[in-house]
Amino acid sequence: MNPFSAITYIKKNKGRSICIIIMLACTCLVFMGGMYIDNINDTFEYAYENPSQYAFWYPNGNNNDILDEMRDLYKHTEELLPESAKTFIDANIQYTSYDSIMGFRNGITVPFMLSKEDFDTFVRLTDILPKDIDVQDGELVLSEMLANNWGVKEGDILKGQGEFSYIYLPRDMKIKYVLPLNGMQIYGWDSTMSTYGGLILSTTEKHAETLCDDLNALIDTVAEKYPHIAVTTNESMVRSAREQTEILRYFFIIIIVVVAVVFAITLNATFAAMFDKRKYEFSIYKAMGFSKLKILSKVLSEMLVMDGIGLVIGGIACFIVVKVLNEILWSSGISFIHPSILGIVGTLFCNAAIIIPVLIANMKRIKKYDVTVY
Repeated sequence: MNPFSAITYIKKNKGRSICIIIMLACTCLVFMGGMYIDNINDTFEYAYENPSQYAFWYPNGNNNDILDEMRDLYKHTEELLPESAKTFIDANIQYTSYDSIMGFRNGITVPFMLSKEDFDTFVRLTDILPKDIDVQDGELVLSEMLANNWGVKEGDILKGQGEFSYIYLPRDMKIKYVLPLNGMQIYGWDSTMSTYGGLILSTTEKHAETLCDDLNALIDTVAEKYPHIAVTTNESMVRSAREQTEILRYFFIIIIVVVAVVFAITLNATFAAMFDKRKYEFSIYKAMGFSKLKILSKVLSEMLVMDGIGLVIGGIACFIVVKVLNEILWSSGISFIHPSILGIVGTLFCNAAIIIPVLIANMKRIKKYDVTVY
């Protein structure tokens, strides 16, 4: 048995060590905070995480110049579109909302086709929906996540004329399919909808390697010539969502600082009390000829081992909690999709902000400690 082993100390002081390990494990709560905050973006971005297969344009704002710009756009559509995306169909661009994990409603912008021919063209030129899907006039396709969020299922009728609060539909529409698509997605076509925008699709069923880049380049190309017409792609929607939720990250940083200060003060006081109780232990080591550096390395190794165990336990606990929450929340269309990078970085930062001051404080105590009592 090595008296300078951190494991030996932990085994001999189980009660005290367990308390410290639990406190250090609690820093992983920061990870859950990151998961909670990142869920807003993750849920939105999940449907758009693949490279764009299409883009859509729509009038941006309420200005008399819009009509003139739209007419001119239709006249020059062929020359504006890149070689990789020459297919253009009329559409009705709708705003659709869903309930977020924080309780407020978030929204996505979705295109509805106006004819079966256009809908079939969309299916044929993208890899989003099954090729053999059969959707008739006034029918919808929903992702499973969105259907759960809305509390609907295949065969249900969504009331039109504003009666269904999540989306405005001109008439009652039927949910034909609920499919395991990523995130919040809805597709369909309705002959009574009016043209409000359009879809830009691949020229052929085999997508060009430059398709995604060409579609994104259209954003600036159209904006320069038609300032009141917006072009949107998967990538642009993701960027916009991140910009809008940036303030949540600042709040999260403030929370990390507060948590770090509270835990640092608590652990520092705990280790100070432990140090005072171990003066005689250190006196014996000093009398045996061990240097202050050796004693310091023992204390540091104990702290780091307990910190490591705490992080592992906290990480396992978070994994279990996320799995359980996903099972519970999925029926409401809410899910923790990806591990939170923000939460991981925040946890490590919080942990470092706690451990480093405690290490420095104990280093100072040991260096100043002159062993004269035996």
